Amino acid sequence: MTICLKNAKLCDARLWNVKADVLIEDGVIRDVGVGLAGDESYDLAGCTLLPGLIDAHIHMVSGGEDFDDASLKSWAQAGVLAVRDLGLGNGESADRYLAWLRTTAKPENALVVTAGQPVAAWGGYMHRMMGKENGIGVKTPAEAEAAIETQIQKGCHGVKIAMDYDMLDENTPQYTPETVRAIAAKAKALGVWCTAHVQMAKFLRILVENGIPEMAHTVLDPIPDDLLDEMVARDIPICSTLQPINVPRPPLPKEELDRMPPHMRETIAKIEAIDTAQQEKDAVDNIRRFHQKGGTVVMGTDTMRMTQQPGNARIPLRELHLLRQAGLSVQEVIDACTKNAARACRLTDMA
Repeated sequence: MTICLKNAKLCDARLWNVKADVLIEDGVIRDVGVGLAGDESYDLAGCTLLPGLIDAHIHMVSGGEDFDDASLKSWAQAGVLAVRDLGLGNGESADRYLAWLRTTAKPENALVVTAGQPVAAWGGYMHRMMGKENGIGVKTPAEAEAAIETQIQKGCHGVKIAMDYDMLDENTPQYTPETVRAIAAKAKALGVWCTAHVQMAKFLRILVENGIPEMAHTVLDPIPDDLLDEMVARDIPICSTLQPINVPRPPLPKEELDRMPPHMRETIAKIEAIDTAQQEKDAVDNIRRFHQKGGTVVMGTDTMRMTQQPGNARIPLRELHLLRQAGLSVQEVIDACTKNAARACRLTDMA
């Protein structure tokens, strides 16, 4: 069964505002050109066709939420046809999640690729978050390699690691450079993607120098030019995640704060005092300078969705606007959430 979409204007990574036909066979695009025909034809004169988008940084499960595919339906209906889940946030192993994920492979749902549990430094960020165990904690390069192998054998598609402070604690444990190199080498040997949570330039340098091939966030403080040059030379993409930086966050209810120990209340006060508007400016400027140097930008939103707010699983307009603000052309923004994102997620059929 073939379907031909005729006379639309096409805008994608190769064509820009070009009038052409699209031939689809059994749900797969087989040809793009002029004068094509199919078993069924639809005249789309006056319409514009965009490719399906990919969000390369989301979190399907956070806190106490259980599994639900409402967000996957919402994304697909909005034109986001694939998402990359970069780490469970509920402290569970990946087994039950992966079993559920296999049931979601339906035409009405967005496709999901996942890192499963993040592989974190023992006691570090994403091993324990706000004092609770979340990821797989590792102490040595050998433990990191074993954790990655186990995750991939279970059915995860790639690796997520992290270097950051937990709740602004500068004593948060971090990987050794040897462990970072072992993680990068193991992911490469297994042929899977590997990306890192990082929001500070000092940690970014460690990750770049020790072989991590992609960054899962835009850093929130200015990135030195020499480090951007190194990332471009090594072809290390940045996944944007600009939209959540300066989103208004309502203060915690007083009764919840009153239940916290004094040191936690002090930490919350410091977090609420952070100038997120300045962080957004610095992050947008990092993307601007990285892009000007020839760096590859991948679109991701860091959206945390499951049953709580499926309505926000949609086209990420704010992220796209911020990428335009960073100097990407409209076609380059489309590249970031199609071709570039597909390559980062190893979705070769969609690249």
